[in-house]
Amino acid sequence: MMGTLFHKVFEVNTAAAEEALWSIISTTSSIPQYWHGTRWLKNIGEERYQIRFAFPAKGVVDFVYDNSRKTAKEIYVKGPFKGEKIISVSSHDNESLLRVEWNIRFSFPYSIFKAKMRDHMSQGTSNAISRIITEASKC
Repeated sequence: MMGTLFHKVFEVNTAAAEEALWSIISTTSSIPQYWHGTRWLKNIGEERYQIRFAFPAKGVVDFVYDNSRKTAKEIYVKGPFKGEKIISVSSHDNESLLRVEWNIRFSFPYSIFKAKMRDHMSQGTSNAISRIITEASKC
């Protein structure tokens, strides 16, 4: 895989219920509501979608959900970056842990702006986590 690697893990403990969090992160159609870097998704296969990002770019992404492990995997196969984002939820000691892990490589020309892209994606991920937790806490 060519380009610049972005690997980062976000973990947030919350009082929001594990099932409420899972309901949100396992619903593909709700992604643009929480992840503002995604403008829209269009299904082009079983688990394959065309994705339009907030910045002017499109790509192709596969969504794979594991209900038993409460893990949502987004596999970016074409576009400004390739790799995966793994979102999971688990519960420990009456709290839920929401975890997001990025493992992607930026494609050219985005790799030129790697520091800015990393900061932008980190901030966007933190904001999305906050939106997801806020919504799940209402349940």
